[in-house]
This record gives sequence, C-alpha cells and structure tokens, in this order.
Amino acid sequence: MAPRAQWVPPPSIRRHTIRLAVATGIGVVLMLVLLWLAIQYAQRDWTQKNTRARARGARPAAAKTTNGKQKSARPAGWTYTLPPAATQRQLRRMASSRSGIQWWPILASGISSQRPDLAVQALHMALAATGDHAEFRNDLGVIYLKQKRPQKAFHQFQVADQIQPGFLPSRFNLALWAIGERNPTRALQWLGQYLARHSEDVGALRLQSTLLSQMNRPEEALRLLENFLKTQPPEQPLFLEAAMLAARLDQHGNALRYLETALNGNPIQNVIRAYQSPTFRDIRLSGKGDTLAARMAAKARTAFGAPVPVEEIGPLWTPWNLNQAP
Repeated sequence: MAPRAQWVPPPSIRRHTIRLAVATGIGVVLMLVLLWLAIQYAQRDWTQKNTRARARGARPAAAKTTNGKQKSARPAGWTYTLPPAATQRQLRRMASSRSGIQWWPILASGISSQRPDLAVQALHMALAATGDHAEFRNDLGVIYLKQKRPQKAFHQFQVADQIQPGFLPSRFNLALWAIGERNPTRALQWLGQYLARHSEDVGALRLQSTLLSQMNRPEEALRLLENFLKTQPPEQPLFLEAAMLAARLDQHGNALRYLETALNGNPIQNVIRAYQSPTFRDIRLSGKGDTLAARMAAKARTAFGAPVPVEEIGPLWTPWNLNQAP
C-alpha cells in the first residue's frame, strides 16, 4: 500500500508579496539598463554625424588654389551638355513636321526679346522651309524695327505688302516706321488705310488723332473721333481726347459734355489734369465748368477717401487657445 502524500501548506501572503517585489525590481533594473544603453548609443551616433558634417564643410573651405587664394565653398557640380546630334535631330524634326504647325515662327516669337539675332535666323529658316509669306516678312520687319534698323524693317514691310496687298499688320508697322522717320504725312496715309479695314483699333485711332493734332489739323482729328464715338459706350476712354480737341477749337459745350462723359472711362486724376490744363483755361475763367468741377471734386474726394480695398486686407484667423476647449 503506497504511503500517503505529505500535506504541504500553501505559501503565505507575506512570502508571495516578497517574490512579486523582487521580480518587479529586477524588471525595473533591466529597463533602466536598456534605456541607458539606448541614450549612450544615440549620443555617440549624434556626435559622429556632427563630426562628419563639420569635416565635410571645412574641407572645401580649407582647400586653396596654387595662387594662395581660397577656393569657393560651393560643392562641385556638373553641367549637362547636349550631344552633338541633338541639335541636328531637333532641326530635322522642326523642318519635317507633319502636324502642319509652323515651328520656326513660334520659336522666333518666343526668343525675339532675348535673342533677336536667333529670331531672325529662325524666320529665315521658316522662309526657306515654306516659301515667302507676308506674316514672316512682317515679323522680320518688327524685329528690325525694335533693333533700330529702320531701312531693313521698311524693306521687309514692303515685301510683305507686295506678297499680300493690303496686309494690315504691315500697313500699321509702316505707319510706325514713318513716324520714326519724322514723316507724319505718310504715317497718316498708312494709318488711314489700316483704319479703313480695322476701325475698332483704339490705339490706332488715338495715334491718328494725335498726328492730326500735331500737324495743326484739330478739326479733322475731332471729326475722326466723333465719328467713332457715335457708336461707343460712355466707358470709351477716347472721350477725353475728344474733350481736349473740342476745348482747343473753342467748342465749350462739346468740351464739357465730352469731359463729363470721360469720367466714366478714365481715372479721375486724368480728367482733373485735363480740366486744369491750359486748353481749358477759357472754360474755367468763364464759369461754365463750375458745376462739372464741383462734381469732379466730389468724385475725387470719394475716390481718394475710400477705405483700403478688401482684396488688400487678409482675413483674420481665430486665435485658438490650445489649453481651452471651444
């Protein structure tokens, strides 16, 4: 018969507490040791990185040339150079374009302000590839005109007009050429031909009226503007030029009416400056423009006394306090 197992009493609460405290202490010590090792490793790695960075930055600054001068601290780079065949390949692609797009004039218009010599060569390539065109000749003349080479520009404009008689851009450019050559009579002829087919060009109208006024022909200039302004809204800026011409011709009623209309399409500063010019001196002395002057003064006070536009003031964000709930 097997002997009976001896009865073992259960562990006491005191002994269980001691064992738990010892295990907890061992775990805390291990965690502190691991944390210390991690901090040491991070400090060592940060120190090595700073040392390498200082050495890399000091190496170019310490380098000197053979003449004893200090070299630039900028890092050495490299420049990409197109292979020799790239230019020829691009030229063949532009010359044999199947899409119908004229790449040469597009290239010329894109580089005309920075490299006018290359723009001229591009337009010559366009002429060689597609033949003579009034557009290409006119663009050549424009480049020559900007380069202060009026004779070459005049020749190109003439060729464009011969290829396509009545070509509008060349007629307008010929007028500009004539103004540069101090020949307003020919400029008026070409401007008249241009405006006959493009009567809505405000810049050309202003230019022609100015030329007529400078040639002591203000009646024709005023008649030209009046014929144009009959069908224009009050916001048309040319009413101011018409007012100046009417005042010069002693047409006080028309001058005041045109000047009042000019308030709709011109800055108030320009209108007031025109009214205070010597051309309106007789009208100011006669007292006929006092009502209009008062109206202009009121409009000027409103314009200059207006607050700053809303577009110039940014919206205000809410000053949130992170420690306080909304």
